[in-house]
Amino acid sequence: MKFKLLEELQFQYTCVNSGDKLEELEYIIDHSKQISYVTFIKNVDKEFINEFNENVGIPINKDWAVTFYKSKLPNGKPAYYFDHSAIEHVFY
Repeated sequence: MKFKLLEELQFQYTCVNSGDKLEELEYIIDHSKQISYVTFIKNVDKEFINEFNENVGIPINKDWAVTFYKSKLPNGKPAYYFDHSAIEHVFY
């Protein structure tokens, strides 16, 4: 049996600094579905999440203002994001 190694998706941008990626972000949001923290953390860069937790002072999985999503890019590749206080943090 072969096992596929999952590559952690890297943080790309937030909605407030998306620059020329606004159309892409709208596509990602329009094609998203809400997921659990467990599913989210299995797929994204854990180092970024640890740093984010340190800066915010509360783990994102304990923060009532955070929601997690799975989506796709216009080219079909997977994308994930979390919404923290109405700011999307995008990974792919």
